[in-house]
Amino acid sequence: MSFWPVPDAQTQELMVAFYHHWLKEGMAIPQAFRLAQREMRRRHKEHYYWAAFVLLE
Repeated sequence: MSFWPVPDAQTQELMVAFYHHWLKEGMAIPQAFRLAQREMRRRHKEHYYWAAFVLLE
């Protein structure tokens, strides 16, 4: 879920990283999400592109 609209390119970037970590690397969902978000923070210093996303279980 996201708290505000994030451009499609950055949303796709986060989701591709998340699914890669979860499905291809076999990480637990929360761990895969945190790692994907950490990677986004490194690439995009502006919080607008990564802080909107939260994981709901």
